[in-house]
Amino acid sequence: MYIEHILYSAALAVIVGMLFSRYTGRDPSWIIIAVAFIPDIDYVLEEIQNWGWFAVPVEIHHGDLHNVLFLIVFSFLFAGVVSYFGIRFVDGLVCSALGILAHFFEDLLVFNPAYSFLWPYSPKIFGLGIMENTRNLFGIANSTVLIIGMVLLAGAVLVRTLVEGTERIGNKDDCVRCRLCRAKHW
Repeated sequence: MYIEHILYSAALAVIVGMLFSRYTGRDPSWIIIAVAFIPDIDYVLEEIQNWGWFAVPVEIHHGDLHNVLFLIVFSFLFAGVVSYFGIRFVDGLVCSALGILAHFFEDLLVFNPAYSFLWPYSPKIFGLGIMENTRNLFGIANSTVLIIGMVLLAGAVLVRTLVEGTERIGNKDDCVRCRLCRAKHW
């Protein structure tokens, strides 16, 4: 569910970006989309572990990083890293946590049973499974989940456009200097 994770996190990022922009004058919502895939890195770690090239002290399986402990630890580490590049620590923390929560929410909707999202507080496995988990769109996406994600994204863009209007689109006066490349961005 890679394309679907992009759409769901982008829909959330549009709304969160609007709120951040309105109340803080900043828009770090790109972080939500950037971290939306992070919980699924356990696929890669599990595959590397199966190759047997590295001695791994713990056995990793898919779903091991789909919990609140990983969300908290990763969000703090990520916020610390992006704060070096000029993003405020709190902005990085909130947006990275929201990106991972968006991932969890989509998994909750699709899988039943899904994962123990509240581990280590509770071992209970949650999942609704209200949408099927089949890759019926060229083998890369589930059309039902994808269509709902597209509707959510279009709705979020519509809400933001209705609230903010269109005068900010393409306004290069909003540029800021970043420490990463020392160039102006908009």
